[in-house]
Amino acid sequence: MKKSNPFGANDAAAEFVFAAESAAQCRHWDEADQSFLQAIALDPSPASRIAYGVCLSRQERFFEAISVFTPILELNDNVATAVVCHNLAGIYREVGNLDLAHRFQWRATLLQEGAEAADLLAMANEALAGDSYEAADSLLQSAFEMDENHDIPPCANGDLIATEGLIVAAIESPAAGVFTLLAAYRQHQATGDLRSMGADQLNLSRVFRELKRDRAARKALDRAIRHFKQAPAPESLHRAQHQLEQLDRTHAIRTFNGTRN
Repeated sequence: MKKSNPFGANDAAAEFVFAAESAAQCRHWDEADQSFLQAIALDPSPASRIAYGVCLSRQERFFEAISVFTPILELNDNVATAVVCHNLAGIYREVGNLDLAHRFQWRATLLQEGAEAADLLAMANEALAGDSYEAADSLLQSAFEMDENHDIPPCANGDLIATEGLIVAAIESPAAGVFTLLAAYRQHQATGDLRSMGADQLNLSRVFRELKRDRAARKALDRAIRHFKQAPAPESLHRAQHQLEQLDRTHAIRTFNGTRN
C-alpha cells in the first residue's frame, strides 16, 4: 500500500497520525483507530484519511478501507486521487476483482507525473495476475532499478523479491522460484512484517504443490496460518485455511485404499 505526503495537514493532526502509526506498529489496533479518528476530526485534507485507509488495508479490513478512501475521489486533488487509486487497485487485486484493480491502477498511472517503484510493482503484480509474465518481469526489473537509484540497497525490498519469486517460478521453474520466495520471506521476517511473511508462505505452498511436494506445501500453509493469525490478516487467513482443507482432501483421496472396506 502507498502513503501520501501530508496535503496541508495541521501539526496536531500529524501528531495523532504519528501516534496512530506507532500504535499500529505494535499491533495496538484499537488505540490506532482512536488516534486516526482524532486526526481525521482535526484535518479536513485527505492526508489523515489516506493514512487511516492504508492502516486498515494492512489489517485486511478492506471494506472499511474502501469507505475511507472513496470520498477522497470526489475532491479536486489529483495527487491524493492518484494515491487513493493506487491503494484501491491493491485492495481489489487482493480480493480478486481484477477488473476494478486494473481500472484504478490505470487511473493512478495517468494521474501521476512519474512512476515510483511502488507503482511499477503494482503494475507488475497486475500483469502477473493476468498471466502476462514477460510484461510483469520487465516492470519488476524497472522497479528494482528505481529502488537502486533511490539509495535503497539492491534486493532489500521484500515485496519486490516476492513478486520476482512468482515470476521466476512461472518463467524458469517452480524449483527456482522456491529460493527467491524464501529470500523474500527472510527479508519480511527481518522487518517483522507478519502479513507479508504469511503471503510468502502461501506462495511457497502453491509452488510446492506444483512440485508435488505436498508435505512441504502443508508445512508452508501451517506457517502462513500462524502468521496471518498473528498479523491479523483475516481474508488471507481464510484463504490459507481453505487451501489447507483442499490439500488434506486431495491427500485423503490419493491415499484411499478401497480394499480396506
